[in-house]
Amino acid sequence: MNKIFTCLLVSSLSILSTQTFAQEDKHFSCGLTHQLKELYKQNPDLEKKIAHENELTRQRLNQKSGTVDTTLYIIPIVFHILHENGSENISDAQVIDQVAVLNRDYRLRNSDTTQIVSDFDTIKADIHIEFRLATKDPWGNCTNGIEHIYTHNANGGDDYSKENQWDRSRYLNVWVVNTIGTAGVAGYAFYPSSVDLDRFYADGIIILNDYIGRIGTSSEYNSRALTHEIGHWMNLSHTWGDNNDPGNTASCGEDDHVTDTPVTIGSQLVCNLNQNTCNDTAVAIGVTSDWGYDVVDNVQNYMDYSYCSRMFSKGQAARMRDAITNTAANRSNLITPETHAATGIDLTTAPICTPLAYFKSDKKMVCQGSSVLFTDNSSRATVTSRVWTFEDGTPSTSTTATQSVQYNTPGFKKVTLSVTNSNGTDVIEENAYIYVSPTWPDFIGPKNDDFETSQTFFLIENPENNWARFTKISGVGHNSSTCYKLNNYKNTNMALAYTDDWYYYNRLGGSKDNLISSSYDLSNTSNVTVSFDYAYATNAAQTSDITEKVKIYASKDCGATWTLKKTLTTSELLTAGTAAGNDFTPSSASQWKNYSFTYATGVNDKQTRFKIEYTASDFSNNFYVDNFNIGGTLGLFANEADVLALDVYPNPTKTNQAINVMYHSNDNAVTFVLRDIQGKIVHTETIEATNSEVNQKLNITTPLSSSCYFLEVSSGNFSVTKKIVVM
Repeated sequence: MNKIFTCLLVSSLSILSTQTFAQEDKHFSCGLTHQLKELYKQNPDLEKKIAHENELTRQRLNQKSGTVDTTLYIIPIVFHILHENGSENISDAQVIDQVAVLNRDYRLRNSDTTQIVSDFDTIKADIHIEFRLATKDPWGNCTNGIEHIYTHNANGGDDYSKENQWDRSRYLNVWVVNTIGTAGVAGYAFYPSSVDLDRFYADGIIILNDYIGRIGTSSEYNSRALTHEIGHWMNLSHTWGDNNDPGNTASCGEDDHVTDTPVTIGSQLVCNLNQNTCNDTAVAIGVTSDWGYDVVDNVQNYMDYSYCSRMFSKGQAARMRDAITNTAANRSNLITPETHAATGIDLTTAPICTPLAYFKSDKKMVCQGSSVLFTDNSSRATVTSRVWTFEDGTPSTSTTATQSVQYNTPGFKKVTLSVTNSNGTDVIEENAYIYVSPTWPDFIGPKNDDFETSQTFFLIENPENNWARFTKISGVGHNSSTCYKLNNYKNTNMALAYTDDWYYYNRLGGSKDNLISSSYDLSNTSNVTVSFDYAYATNAAQTSDITEKVKIYASKDCGATWTLKKTLTTSELLTAGTAAGNDFTPSSASQWKNYSFTYATGVNDKQTRFKIEYTASDFSNNFYVDNFNIGGTLGLFANEADVLALDVYPNPTKTNQAINVMYHSNDNAVTFVLRDIQGKIVHTETIEATNSEVNQKLNITTPLSSSCYFLEVSSGNFSVTKKIVVM
């Protein structure tokens, strides 16, 4: 499937509010007209189908003219909060407040109805529709109607961000995101006829988190965005017609399919209660209105962009109630007793669920001795008590909602959170959740890592724990060596329709994977150059579709924070052209490139790490990395040898002479690593003696060649390097 941001008969809403316009002028658009043209090209009969459905709706409403139906319809609703552990992961309280706003607006219980202009006060409508958060999920489990999903699809929201859709014949699905794919859009929804039958996967509403409710990340000013979007979901157009171009005089000839709303060109960020944009001198061909054309606009209508919305009209109420009692897009199934029982909204008192354990941290990598802040982000029910367990942490346990934990020993650390309420307990256990770097670096000075030995200390980050991740593999690296492969390719030929595998490439774009290097002490290394070999082929057929990125970052604090250093351009990224949807494996040296950049070192480069971050597109294929090299000239560390009173002799020495070390050992064993001038390890040895005088020959079994060498000496929390000349 080609990924298209489907705005077809979509509402795009910038901001609707209970206040008059008081912000800077912005133009909001979802590109509806363009998207309609594109989708009509792909679906030639769609425009005729929608027109036919509107005619059928008109006929049904004409037959009911003069009758008043006040049956209360209740719609089960579920909110899917898509997030990456930022402020976009809004609280359940913010969602609950939004539902209160919906029920206020759709039942005409908003106090600001007193401000409705007299021309429209007599047609304001109680829609007699309410919304209730589901208390049973599609599998019959207890829910509060709100689920939180960690996913990169929290950004660039579109139809393929609609993850984990619950059966649309039983739930109104709302996806809350951080950003939407088209700039300036706060939300969008489809008409029922647009998502009928096989387009069920696109049904529901996408909306930004800061337009949900009146608290948290949102405000009273933004809280009516969802009121507007649900209007579209129940078959309402904008007051100026089926387009997203308010202010265009051509809309005087457009029809919103509701006769008691005056013809208008609409408003954009302006609340002018005296506005009359389509008076009797305008040309309004084929548009029916109870008002004629010489009447002020209904700018206070929820389906306008005026920022001072207050009401729906009676005609709009009739159209929405027709939609919710019609079979198109399964709308009528939502209001049946069977659905209410299945979703649990028929219960007088909502059940108390067991909370769903979840937490976040402000870091996942730190230096030994540093702290990490943990936050309990459990959902589904109120947590009445909790127990944290932090492996090797100080403290090792806690019961508070947030806890700062210090890690004084190196390595990967497990974190466990158990949350409880009156209904039960849920536990989440994350093995190797935190990585604590030791006080010493993995390497000092230059280092060439070809990934062939076990001395590789590279770390892999796959934040979403999904299919595409870096793995170390043999036989396919540069010159058929060992390398790291990011396996973006997935064979989806046999995937069942509408499953996660079926959507794999539509939802791949935006996911990130990281390969993090060993730590290097570069504080005494000059002229540093960082380089690596890589191979990549894309599935994209044209350059404009190549939006994947590779960025290189550096960290001087053990990976707690990162600074962007370089970004591979599109032309640099491709080494092997297009993979044409096949499982790309580099087959020759010509399909590899080398990328290098200079890195300016300083005294704080004691434990510097580098990160290769790959951001996927929907056309991504496999990405390979090999031969990570730190080049440069290693200098001397002065005066630190005095800590051990270290002496290395004879120095200079000869190729056939032994190297002796003499020092006063303290509480720790001493490790010696001898490197050649290129940074390659020649010999390693640990002398276990403590708190004594040591005078010992290093056990070097292979004669050294004439050259300069560097002897790295580490003990406890410090290290020192001594230069040795072999003649």
